[in-house]
Amino acid sequence: PDPPQVGDSFRAAVDAARRRDMVAAEAYWRRHEAAPPGGAVHVSQWFEYAMVHYNAHRYQRAAELLVKVVELEPTDPRGYNNLAMALEAGGAMPEARTVLERGLEASPGHHGLNYNYAKQLLDQQDWQGAVGRLVTAVQGDPNNADIHFYLGAALRQAGSGDVAQQAFDNVLRLEPRYAFRYINTETNSDYEHFVRDERALLDGLSGGEAACGSGGGNASSHACALRDVVLELRGLEQTLGFVADRQIDGRRVQLQTGYMKHSFAYGSTFYQSWRAVFNNTVLMDAVRHARAEGLRYGVLGSSIGWHVFYGALTWDLPSIGWEILCTQVDISRRLADRHGLRASGLVQLECADALAADLAGVHIVVLAFSRDVNLGRVLNEKLSRELRPGALVLSWSRILDAQPEFRRAAVYKVAVSWSENWGLYVYQRMEDA
Repeated sequence: PDPPQVGDSFRAAVDAARRRDMVAAEAYWRRHEAAPPGGAVHVSQWFEYAMVHYNAHRYQRAAELLVKVVELEPTDPRGYNNLAMALEAGGAMPEARTVLERGLEASPGHHGLNYNYAKQLLDQQDWQGAVGRLVTAVQGDPNNADIHFYLGAALRQAGSGDVAQQAFDNVLRLEPRYAFRYINTETNSDYEHFVRDERALLDGLSGGEAACGSGGGNASSHACALRDVVLELRGLEQTLGFVADRQIDGRRVQLQTGYMKHSFAYGSTFYQSWRAVFNNTVLMDAVRHARAEGLRYGVLGSSIGWHVFYGALTWDLPSIGWEILCTQVDISRRLADRHGLRASGLVQLECADALAADLAGVHIVVLAFSRDVNLGRVLNEKLSRELRPGALVLSWSRILDAQPEFRRAAVYKVAVSWSENWGLYVYQRMEDA
């Protein structure tokens, strides 16, 4: 049914869209568009209504509305910039690039257009072209931390590490905790406290620097190797160089695969949280069974290796990780090789899509990445098909609740980089009917 009559159909449309009642919003908008006060819908109204759709992740509809903004104000660079952002967010990258180019013809020096066009050039590995666009963007908006960040990222890829660091220094001057936005720690106000607790636990287990040396050099001690790896990874994840490389690699792979942006989100699990989860009967029985049967522990979405190193160095259990971003795999391989973990066969790290992982011989699986619904369905079917009865799957979401071959065996609330209290769900593969 049509929504009730109101005095201001435009405001009613915006308010309904903000409530995510899109049926009512579109009905009010049609009513407003058919009989706008003054005889025509003002460009500011097209823009405002477009942006509430954009913020509701309705990118295609937002783009349709922003086309009208550009038609009404063809010399205003902001319309082109916002239309391009909506098209890119909706996956229409070629169309977004065309719009950016049209906008730059009208306004060559506009900082937003140059910034967004530079990111498209980064996707094509045109490092110098991106640097040029970002220098122009900085000149137009010198206090924008995002522009300085991507300038540093582009310079880093172009091999100008020293100049890149100057750009990153500008980022930190403008926004000291900028990296935390990308490693999803902004939502965890106690992140630094958990990091200190993690180090105290690792020092206690290994004997600390007195026993291990400053580089984790006691090769005979898995505890020292784990301490060395975790301390390096924990420091690395907070650096802008790491974040920049990951952003560029993530955008590239997203374009190649078509996976949703949140599938490439970064997060890490504190060692004390991981250890607490695995210190229980169900999981320790699974570890003992894996050892006895020569089975492995595997991580889908292994990132820079966190969960792989935890399993291998805590249990001395052969562990394998699959990660789609090869820059992340390079980091984990370097650390594994420092301690001879790949040469010994204890750790294997593959740059591969989780859907291509060979799960034969894997008894414990950690799903360590975010997934869109379609990818999740395909992956669930893969787990059902390839895992043996009794195998365990640990997931940060409840997506396996819908898979009849699995039962939920346990639920834990633990601290992770993005939350002080996040659910970890343990599922067990049941016997086939």
